[in-house]
Amino acid sequence: MSQTFIKKIEHLVLSNLENEKFGVSELAKEMNFSRSQILRKTKSFSGKSTSYFIREIRLREAARFILNSDLTVSEIAYKVGFGSPSYFNKCFLDYFNQTPGEFKKSHENNESFDFKLVNETSKKGIKTNMAWIAVVAVIIAIVLYYQKNFFSNKSHKEIQYASIGVLPLEDYSENRDFDYLASGITEAINLELSKNKSIRVISRGSCERFKDDKNTPYNQIAKELGVDLLLEGSVLPNNDSLLVVVQLIKPFPEERHIWSNKYHHSTKNVLQLVQNISSEIANEISTKITSNRSKTYNINPEAYSLYLKGRHLWYYQKTRYSSLMSAKDYLEKSIKIDPNFAPVYVALTETYISLNKLIGDNLERLINRENARKSIDRAFELDESLAEAYITKGNLVGKFDWNWGKMKEMAEIALKLEPNNTEAHQLLSNYYTITGDYDKAISEATVAHSLDPLNPSMGSLVAERYYIAKEFDKSIKKYNEVLELEPDYGFALNGIGYVYHKKENLDKMITSWRKLQTIMKNDSLGWYYDNKSLNESLNFYLDKATINTPGFCSNPSVIASIQMMVNNKSNALDFIKVAYQNRNEDLPIMLTYPDFIPLHSNPEFQEIAKNMGLVLPD
Repeated sequence: MSQTFIKKIEHLVLSNLENEKFGVSELAKEMNFSRSQILRKTKSFSGKSTSYFIREIRLREAARFILNSDLTVSEIAYKVGFGSPSYFNKCFLDYFNQTPGEFKKSHENNESFDFKLVNETSKKGIKTNMAWIAVVAVIIAIVLYYQKNFFSNKSHKEIQYASIGVLPLEDYSENRDFDYLASGITEAINLELSKNKSIRVISRGSCERFKDDKNTPYNQIAKELGVDLLLEGSVLPNNDSLLVVVQLIKPFPEERHIWSNKYHHSTKNVLQLVQNISSEIANEISTKITSNRSKTYNINPEAYSLYLKGRHLWYYQKTRYSSLMSAKDYLEKSIKIDPNFAPVYVALTETYISLNKLIGDNLERLINRENARKSIDRAFELDESLAEAYITKGNLVGKFDWNWGKMKEMAEIALKLEPNNTEAHQLLSNYYTITGDYDKAISEATVAHSLDPLNPSMGSLVAERYYIAKEFDKSIKKYNEVLELEPDYGFALNGIGYVYHKKENLDKMITSWRKLQTIMKNDSLGWYYDNKSLNESLNFYLDKATINTPGFCSNPSVIASIQMMVNNKSNALDFIKVAYQNRNEDLPIMLTYPDFIPLHSNPEFQEIAKNMGLVLPD
C-alpha cells in the first residue's frame, strides 16, 4: 500500500514537473484526498512532509538534467518547477550537500549514480502556514505604524525632484518559488516610475547588486547608488492572490521610513496592481507626475507567468543559445494562451535579436530577423505607448538595418515616454558614435552610466567611447573603475587591453588579456601569453579563431581588429568584408576604433564605411 501510494505521488509530480504551482493542495485534489489526509498519509509512509517530498522528487529530476543535458541551472530550475533559480540552488545544496556545478563535476563520470530518493542527513525545519501568517501580520502592523507616524508628517515638497533606487522585491512565498514574479514586478515599478520627469530612477542593473543583501545598511546602498531615496518591498503569493508590501526609505541624514503601503489583489490583475503601486509612489514623491500612461492590460495569469519566466531567462542568460531557446519557448507558449499582451512580443523580439548574434547559419539568421520584425510590429499593433517597444525597435533597426536615423528617432520617443531610460541614452550614444560626434556620444554614455552606476556594462560603455575619441587616459581610468567594482568583468578586461595597446604599454595589455583567458578557461592561449611574445600570442589566437576553434572568438570584426594589431592590413580588410556581408552587429562601432585608422585611406574601406552611413574619425 505504502509503495503504491508513494509511486502515485511520484507519477503525479513528474506529470506536473514544470508547474511550480503544483503543490500539496493540487496533489490532494488529483488523488481525491483532503489536504489533511494527504499530509497525514505522506508523513506516515515517507516520514516527510508532503511539500518536502514533492520538492525531493523535483530535485531528483534536476539531478538527471544536470548529468544528462547541457541546460543551464536556471533552465533546469524552471523545468523542475522552481520559479526561483537562486532558491533552487539553495535547495539543491541542502539536499545533495553540493552545488549543481559541484554535483555535475563529481558525478560526470559516474554512470551508476543512484537516482532514487536521497535520504537527507540534516534538514531545516519547514515553516508552517501559521508562521507565514504571523510574518505577514507583523509586516502589515509595521506598514500601518509607519503610515500613521511618518508619512502623515511629511510634506510633498520635502521629497520633490528625488532620485530613487528600487531594490529587488523579496519573494516571501513558502518555497521561494516566485522570484521571477518578484523580479517582474520590480522591473515594472521601475518602468512606471521612469515616466516621471521629476524623478531620477536608477536602472535595475545597479540595484540588482543588492539582491538578497541583508548586511549593507541603507545609507551605504544609497551612497553607492547615488540616490536619496530607496524603495524596498516584498511579494507574498497565495493561491490566486498576491500581497505586495512596499516602503519608501530616506537614508540621510538618518534613516527614516517616510511612506509605506500594502496591496492585496488577485493575480489576474497583476499589471493593474503594479500600476497602482508605482503611480501612488510617484505621486507621494512628487506633486507633478507625467500624464504618459501605458495601456492597462488584463492578461491570463498563466500567460503572464510564462512571460516573466521567458523574459527572466533572456535578461540573465542572453549569451547562451539553449537558454535563449528556452526563453523563446516560454514566450511563445504565453502568446498561445493570450495573444493580446504587447510586452511579450517585445521580449520575444529581444530574444530573436540575442539569438541572431549566436547563429552562424545565414539562412537561419535571415529567418530569425524576419521573425523579430514581425514580433515587434505586432507589439506596436497592440500598444504604441510602450517605451520598451521603441527601444527594441531602435535596437533592431540599428543592429539589423544600420538605419541610424530611425534608431535615433526610436530612442528619442522612448525618452519622451520614460525620461530615465538607460537603454535609450545608450542608443543615442551609439548614434553619435556612428555619426562622428564623439562629445555627444560620451555625454549620452555618461548619462546612461549615471542612471545605472553599478552596472559594469555602462561603465565600460563610457570607457569605450573615450577610447574611440582617443582620450586614452580617461578610458583607462574608467575601465579601472569598472574593474575595481567587478575585477573579473570580461568586457572591461578586453577593452582596457585595446587602450593599453594604443598607449604602447604592452605589459599591462598582456596582464589584462591573460586574466581574461583565465576567466574564459582558455589555457592554451593563456600559456602563450605566459611564455611567448605578444605578437606570437596574437598570431596563435588568429590561427585558432579563423578556423573557429572552440573557446576562441570567431567574430570577424574582432578578428579584423587583431589583424590590425599584428599589422596585417590585407587580412584585416578581408575580415571586415566578411563582417559587412553578414551584417555583423559589432562592425559599425568597432570600425570607429583607432585601430583601423591606417585603413581610412583605403578605397574599399571607405566604400564600406559610406554604405554603412559611418562617419570616420580623423
